[in-house]
Amino acid sequence: MDLVTTIVIIAKVIGWLLALFGAYVGIRQLVQWHKEAVDRKEVRTRLEQLSHKIDGITLYPDGLAAMPERRRLALLRRGLESMQAYKYSEAIGFFRECLGAGITQSQKIALLNLIGNCFLYISRLNEAEGHYREAETAARESNDKEGLPDILGNMGIVYEIKGEPGKALEHHKQALKIHREIGHRGGEANDLDNMGIVYREKGEPGKALEHYKQALKIHREIGDREGEANDLGNMGVAYGIKGELGKALEHKKQALKIHREIGDRGGEATDLGNIGNVYKLKDEPDKALEHYKQALKIHREIGHREGEATSLNNMGNVYGMKDEPDKALKYLQQALKINREIGAKQEVTRIRENINLIQRVKEGRSPK
Repeated sequence: MDLVTTIVIIAKVIGWLLALFGAYVGIRQLVQWHKEAVDRKEVRTRLEQLSHKIDGITLYPDGLAAMPERRRLALLRRGLESMQAYKYSEAIGFFRECLGAGITQSQKIALLNLIGNCFLYISRLNEAEGHYREAETAARESNDKEGLPDILGNMGIVYEIKGEPGKALEHHKQALKIHREIGHRGGEANDLDNMGIVYREKGEPGKALEHYKQALKIHREIGDREGEANDLGNMGVAYGIKGELGKALEHKKQALKIHREIGDRGGEATDLGNIGNVYKLKDEPDKALEHYKQALKIHREIGHREGEATSLNNMGNVYGMKDEPDKALKYLQQALKINREIGAKQEVTRIRENINLIQRVKEGRSPK
C-alpha cells in the first residue's frame, strides 16, 4: 500500500472517529437537554401542586421553573418533593443550596419565601419572619409588586400565630392594597381571608364573616373552587364561634362537597375535622369521633403529619369528654410524639397541658 493510500485511509478513519465523537457529544447534549426539560416540567408540576394555599400561606413561585443550571434545578425539584412529603427541614437545605450568584431577583425572593414557609410550617416563627423580611427587602428594592404582597401576607400569618393581631392586620392590609392596585383578584381574596382569620382569633366573628363573604364573592367570580371551599369552611368556623351551630355545619358540609368534587384530599380531611368540631360543640361526641377518624385516615394516607397530629389530639379531647381517660391519653400521647418530631413547639405545649389535665382528673385530683 503506497503512502498516499495510507494517508487517505488514516484521514477517513480520523473523519469517522471525529464524526462518532461529534455524534456522541450531540447525543450527550441531547440527553442533558432532555433531563433538564424533564426537571423543569417536574418543577412546574410540583409548583402547581403546592400552589394551593394552606391556611392562607402563599407560595409565590415566580421564575423558579426557569432556574439556571441543571444542578440547581435538581436541588429545587428535590426541595419541592420534600415539601410535599412534609419534610420541611430537609426542604430548607435544598432551597438554601439554590441561593447564590446567577439567579434573578425574583427567583431569590421566591426561594426566601419558600424557606420562610418551611420554617412557618414547623413553627420556627422567628426564622420564618427573618426570611420573609429578607424577601420583603429584596422585593421592595426591585419594585416586585407581585412578590411583595405575597410576602407581606405570609408575614401577617407569622404575627397572627405570635399573638400580635395588630401587626398581622397591618401586613394583610398592605398586601390587600397592592393586590387591588395590580388587579390580582385571587391575591385580594386571599388577603381578605387572612384578615378574617385575624378577626376571628381576636374574638370578632362578625367582622371575620364580613371578610370571608367578600373573599367568597371574588372566588366565585374568578371560578376558584378551592378558594370557594376554603371560604365556606372559614365561615363555618366563624358561625361556630357565634354559637350558630346549624349554619356552621351547613357551611362546612358545603366546603366538604366541593373539596371532594375537586379531589382535594387535604381539604376534605380538614373539613371532616371541622365538622367533628361542630358535633363536639353540639355535645355529640360519637359523631365528632366518627368525623375525626375519617380525617385521620386521609391525613395518614396523604402523609400529612400535622393533620394526623391534629386529628389524634381532637380524638383525645373527645375521649376526655366521654370520661375515658385511658383512651384520651393514648391519642394525646400519639399527637404529642408527632408534634415533637415535626417541631411544632406550640402544639407540644398545648397537648402537654391537656395530658396533665386528664392525668390529674384520672388520679382523682381537682383540675386547677
